[in-house]
Amino acid sequence: MTDLFEGQLMSRITCMSCKFHSATFDNFMDLSIEIPRKAVRILGSISLQECLKTFFTLEKMIDSGYKCESCKKAVNIEKDISIYQFPRILTIHLKRFYHSSMRREKISSAVQIPENLSMGSFAPNSKHESVKQANYKLYGVSHHSGSLYGGHYICEVQNVTTGRWYRCNDSHVN
Repeated sequence: MTDLFEGQLMSRITCMSCKFHSATFDNFMDLSIEIPRKAVRILGSISLQECLKTFFTLEKMIDSGYKCESCKKAVNIEKDISIYQFPRILTIHLKRFYHSSMRREKISSAVQIPENLSMGSFAPNSKHESVKQANYKLYGVSHHSGSLYGGHYICEVQNVTTGRWYRCNDSHVN
C-alpha cells in the first residue's frame, strides 16, 4: 500500500528576520484539502485546483513565539507546505464537514474535478524524480449523500481497460 499511495510533504519555515530556512518532512497517504468557504459563498462552486492552491498557500505568522535556530530570537515566520515526493496513486480527500465552536455544517458546494490533474507546480522545492511523473488521471470518486447527521457513501469508478464508468452502491453496480 505504501508503495502505491504514500507521498511526502515538506514543511518549510523561513525566518523573516535572517531568512534562515528549516524543513521537516511528513509522509501522507492522502491529501486532506479544505474547501475554501469564502470562495464557495461567492462563486457557488470551486475547482479542485483552487482548493489545492489554498492548501499550499504561503502563510505568514506574526508574533507566533517561534524561536529561530539561526538568530536565536523570537521572530515572525513564513510557513509553506509543498510536495516533496509524489505517490504513484494520489488520493485527495475533500473536507466537506466544517466544525467551529459555534457551528457545524456540511459544505455541499460543487467541486469541479478535472479528469487529468498536473501536480508538478505544487512541488517547487523538490528535486525528487517523482516530480516528472506528477500527472494523474481521475478514475474514482467517493460521494457522501445526506446531511451532517447521517447519510450514505457511494462511489463511481472507471474501468481503466474499457473507459466505462460505474456507480457502486452497497448491493448493486450500474
